Amino acid sequence: MSEPAQAATSAASDTLHSAGTLLRLAREKTGLHIGALAVALKVPVSKLEALEADRLDLLPDAVFARALAASVCRTLKLDPATVLSRLPDHSAARSPLGVKLKPVSFHTPGMGWRLPILSRLSR
Repeated sequence: MSEPAQAATSAASDTLHSAGTLLRLAREKTGLHIGALAVALKVPVSKLEALEADRLDLLPDAVFARALAASVCRTLKLDPATVLSRLPDHSAARSPLGVKLKPVSFHTPGMGWRLPILSRLSR
């Protein structure tokens, strides 16, 4: 098969694969064991297995999944744009279950600079 035909076949097969499958195929192509990749990235093997199996529900959130996928791409010298385009957008992870979160202030009323300096130091 000619080189342009191989590139076209590769591009067509990339559109058929999920992000996890692309990562697994790239890792297997380099001959890198998943355990070695986990050690290199300092993440549990179970997280990489979940990512490669497209079980994003087993990962903490979409932001973590995207960051882990980008790290795997960087380690395997793979273009992350193709993989990240197949993962959920990180903005979708900001409000799980449609719950609106409001910012919480840790400032306690009356605990400002109005208190004498000695009483603030004793706390």
